[in-house]
Amino acid sequence: MRAASLLLLIALPGPLAAQSFCTPVTAEPLDAPTVVGNGTPGSITRTALQAALDAGGPILLDQGPAPTTVVVDQTLVAGRGLVLDGGGLVTLSGGNGRRILSLVNPDPRPDAPQFTVTLQNISFRDARSSGRGGAIYKEHDFEFPHKLSLKLVNCLFENNHAPLDGSTQDDGGGAFYGELLQRIDIGGCTFRNNSGSNGGALYSLGSREINIVDSVFETNAAIGTGGNPGNGGNGGAFGVDGGDRRVDVCRSRFIGNTSNAFGAGFFSVMYDATSRSRFEDVEFRGNRQLSNSQHSGGAYIQDGPWAMERVSFIDNEARGFGGLFVAGNAPGLIRNGTFVGNIAREGLGAAMALPSGAPIEIINTTIAHNVSTAAFAAGISIGSPNQLRLANTVFAYNRGGNVFVNWAMNNPASFDGGGNQQWPAQRQSGNTNGGAETPVTAGASFADPLLPGAAANNGGFVPTLAAPANSPLINSGVASVAGSGTPVPPTDARGEPRVGAVDRGSFERQPDGRIFFDGFETP
Repeated sequence: MRAASLLLLIALPGPLAAQSFCTPVTAEPLDAPTVVGNGTPGSITRTALQAALDAGGPILLDQGPAPTTVVVDQTLVAGRGLVLDGGGLVTLSGGNGRRILSLVNPDPRPDAPQFTVTLQNISFRDARSSGRGGAIYKEHDFEFPHKLSLKLVNCLFENNHAPLDGSTQDDGGGAFYGELLQRIDIGGCTFRNNSGSNGGALYSLGSREINIVDSVFETNAAIGTGGNPGNGGNGGAFGVDGGDRRVDVCRSRFIGNTSNAFGAGFFSVMYDATSRSRFEDVEFRGNRQLSNSQHSGGAYIQDGPWAMERVSFIDNEARGFGGLFVAGNAPGLIRNGTFVGNIAREGLGAAMALPSGAPIEIINTTIAHNVSTAAFAAGISIGSPNQLRLANTVFAYNRGGNVFVNWAMNNPASFDGGGNQQWPAQRQSGNTNGGAETPVTAGASFADPLLPGAAANNGGFVPTLAAPANSPLINSGVASVAGSGTPVPPTDARGEPRVGAVDRGSFERQPDGRIFFDGFETP
């Protein structure tokens, strides 16, 4: 698959568009629900709740107008279509000793009907189960695959854990572990302080469709070691494995998650061109890979198509490849990306590492202030020859510990889409002149873009580096990508329209005096 054809996976956003491809995830209506509880604290029993789950349909939990917690003394089981609504007030707890909910399909027939379990306006916390699924587990056993779907809406998952049991490299999922589901839809949820061998918050194995919108993954941890094979440690927040699957993530944040192996924020292994991973309006910030034996802080993507639109990788850290790592047969596209302050402690590619054999395009992206502490290629690590095309992309102030090897890219991109700019022109560390930087593309220019030292909230969903009025980035980009059918994006990383001549990088400076749609003046 050529990188340009990845645009078929992304509907182009219009001006000020907030979302282009993720399916909205909204709460289900409750029509004549079964009410569990009588409106007073302590009135919900595990027995009554299990009976409601057995009956299925809409269920409303009611322990009154104040927040309450129900500690389950035995794991609940859901085996039919239902909507469980906590009214925004009820928390189900595992009491730090057990899983809260198991999802099962009791019908093994190939023509068994599909059904969906919806959990909404409810919290899950303090659950623990060795191996898989600290709070919730959908196990694939005797049934035909892809007959069950899970929908999570306005849920909080906090302090749930799936500690190692030492039996398999694929364990994990502190909040949820799902095997061979048809769909997983998550909207408006927060996952905080969960841990598992892989997928500190979530892990999916063999599920077909995963759709995540308006959600936050914060301070989750993949606590296994050795990767795969090994005892895990992949996907500090979210891990997904399996072929013929599609992952969409929109308007979500991965903040401060950790891993011991690959992908402290996000981890994905694909096996075919029918799979994909897409991200839009997504922030990866402060995710850290902790061990000295593996790598990749923000996101790890392997062997399948991927695309990123309006994304920011900021202050992620790893032994190598602090921001984004892509491996194998993985054609991809980045438009309106911002890679700032990422750190590779020992290896290359502080901002990103890309495979040389896959067609990849990077358009209107800013790569700045990244540091390969003990090495080089702080911007992009890639082999030569490669199939990388750059257009309107800015490399600025990236630094390496080795002053004698290129800091922006160890090898230039093979294809020049035009409008690329980099700085500095000379590598200098103290009194040591390490020599001239190699142009990132054949026609790249050298000039100081005058960018600030840190990304900030300049409007839109993801942080950006705002180009000042006197920056040479202003009005100096190309209007079309040479040699490619992929268009220059009509908006910048904030969703602001590109006006007049295109600016280089992910930030488009608006005309002086223009007022943001949210009422703030242009910086």
